[in-house]
Amino acid sequence: MTKELLIALGLPIAYLVISTAVLAGRHRQLPRFVQRLTARDALLWNSVVGLTIAVAAIQWALRR
Repeated sequence: MTKELLIALGLPIAYLVISTAVLAGRHRQLPRFVQRLTARDALLWNSVVGLTIAVAAIQWALRR
């Protein structure tokens, strides 16, 4: 049970943290599609990430 919860919640969070660290650690200019995302409101980005985590948690709960 704990293993499934770790996979359902941990993978999306780990992906978000790792990709943010890789993009923030670059000393070069960000790719064009990332620059377009940074020009927009963070509310949309945060909502999509939260929705992804919530869907993963619901799927885990329903399969249990």
